Amino acid sequence: MIRFTIAFLLLPFCCLAQSAETYIGVGNTEANIKNYRQAIVDFSKAIEIEPNNAKAYFYRGNAYNNIKDADKAVADYTKAIQYDPNNAFAYMYRANIYNDKGRYNEAIADFDKAIALNPRADMYHYRANAKANMGNHQGAVDDFTKAISLDPRDPSLYEYRGVAKANLKDNEGAIEDFNKAVTLDPKNSDLIYYRANSKGNMGDYRGAIADYTAALALNPKNAYAVFYRGNAYGNLKNYKAAVADYKATIALNPRMPNLYKYLANALSNNNDKKGALQYFGEAIKRDPNNAELYLYDGLVKYNLNDKQGALADFDKSIELKETSDAFQNRADLKLDMRSFEDAKDDADRAIELDAKNAYAYVSRARANLELKDTAAALADLNQGIKMNPSNDYSYVLLGNIAAGKHQYDTAVGYYNKALSYNGGDSETLLKRAETRLKVNDREGALADYKRIAAIDKDDDNLRDRFVRSMVKAQFYSEGLPLFNTLVSKNPKNANYLIGRGAAKQHTGNLQGAIADYNAALKLDTASSQAYFNRGSAKFDMKDNNGALADIAKGIKINDGQEDAYFIRGQIRLATQNYQGAVDDFNSAIFIDMNNTVAYAWRGLARSLAGDTQRSNLDFNYALKIEPKNPEIYLLRGRARVNQKDTGNACTDFKQAVNLGSKAAAAQVAQYCK
Repeated sequence: MIRFTIAFLLLPFCCLAQSAETYIGVGNTEANIKNYRQAIVDFSKAIEIEPNNAKAYFYRGNAYNNIKDADKAVADYTKAIQYDPNNAFAYMYRANIYNDKGRYNEAIADFDKAIALNPRADMYHYRANAKANMGNHQGAVDDFTKAISLDPRDPSLYEYRGVAKANLKDNEGAIEDFNKAVTLDPKNSDLIYYRANSKGNMGDYRGAIADYTAALALNPKNAYAVFYRGNAYGNLKNYKAAVADYKATIALNPRMPNLYKYLANALSNNNDKKGALQYFGEAIKRDPNNAELYLYDGLVKYNLNDKQGALADFDKSIELKETSDAFQNRADLKLDMRSFEDAKDDADRAIELDAKNAYAYVSRARANLELKDTAAALADLNQGIKMNPSNDYSYVLLGNIAAGKHQYDTAVGYYNKALSYNGGDSETLLKRAETRLKVNDREGALADYKRIAAIDKDDDNLRDRFVRSMVKAQFYSEGLPLFNTLVSKNPKNANYLIGRGAAKQHTGNLQGAIADYNAALKLDTASSQAYFNRGSAKFDMKDNNGALADIAKGIKINDGQEDAYFIRGQIRLATQNYQGAVDDFNSAIFIDMNNTVAYAWRGLARSLAGDTQRSNLDFNYALKIEPKNPEIYLLRGRARVNQKDTGNACTDFKQAVNLGSKAAAAQVAQYCK
């Protein structure tokens, strides 16, 4: 009876041994309970029975894949495809292994085959990953879009498409995708974190902070969310909050790159000099031979403008341990101290110690620029970009070099690149706005000014320059509401009142302008700009004597400001003091030799003084530098009218109109009938 039972039990086993399909079934049963090695044995027996069985190879490939034996898995998937070329999943799984191994072209080729056989959302998703790994982020976006069309309720598809868009610097598009993903999966902290990053890249630091905070509520251990929130606080000049976040980051991940450098910067900007010095000072007492602590203490002192203290700390750090970072930071300090040769030597040493320190190349480029070695500076910047293509400051410097050569379109291109990596940098936006004006791109310049205003960075120096720049660009009606906001928030800032006064003056509200200039002088009796602008307004009101008196007061306070001579030159033109006007425009040009409009005004003054030859030279030079500036054509047209050359004057007036000058339209109506 017992023998009969054994024989009965063995009978189906013998039958199983003779059937490849049965071994495949047993193998899958083992695989389902994660007994992959036994599954491999079973699938191998199936292959022994049927060497051409595609399913056996496919399932064994899956088992090898699950035990991380990628090479054997690929071999089995290849066999499975050989015997069943319509197995879309064999292509897909082999493609995933190729992708993991960095063999992206082969992976994409397999995904193409899989999609042709069975176009599923996950296949497009995986192919998108391979494309993204190759740097083809647009291709990834396209594939995620196809996947979404097949499975619009999968939040991960929106998440990864958002990441791909962010890599394309399409942060607005990325935010749209992250919003959709959050709607579908509101408890996923990563989605909110990614959205915060995109907001930060766009300069929406307040929005970024709100998202980082929300992400941390869901995942309080995300050290990067704490760190980047600190950066956002720093960009808003809320250094107290930034310091708190950097210290919290240290508790979570003390080895995060650049963490202590950012902490040092925030501490030194926190209006708490004692606290800033105390933090690293106490750390040095506990560990007096730690070179890194002296480096960070030096950064604090550097940011507090204690250059000698910073230099002593950098020297001590280098004495204890020569590091590339220490030499690079000392190079930057020496650049500020105008020791350009020493700065270059330090940057050289930083590169010797770490040839991959991209910032050291930027520091050396700055030194080479000061030493008038532009070729070497360009070589260093290009090398720095090659090593760290996301360092926006490298592109800013390249833009500055191009602008200095009057290659304004090229400069704008570099500023565009810088902003693609750091879209919220107000300084770069201001540079781009002013450079766009050089090529008469007023629409683009105005968009940049509006972005600066929207960022609302708590930086009075930047705001002052922003206001002056908008006024100089003659964005009076556009600037007035922005200046109203600044004055309402900062009623005791004389410079904002001056800017608003200029906007009022040039939009026909002369009394309002005078009131603002008077208010500015009450706040700051030594404001030369308020005197200059009030003089200009009085000139508009036909009070030439009052205008000249105000300008004289301003010059007595500050004789190195071009506005004074520019305004007085125009007054002298109106009062037919042509040589006096020429002298004033000479002074304006001496102060700022890049002021092409001053050359044009001097050209007009010289034409009225009878110096036609020099007048022509001024206009030719101005137009060589800024061939798209309508004001230069308008002024040359006026000079040609004075020279009885009405035909060419009309050509200039019409060109000015074509470039957007409203004032030139009246000249066309008068002289070009």
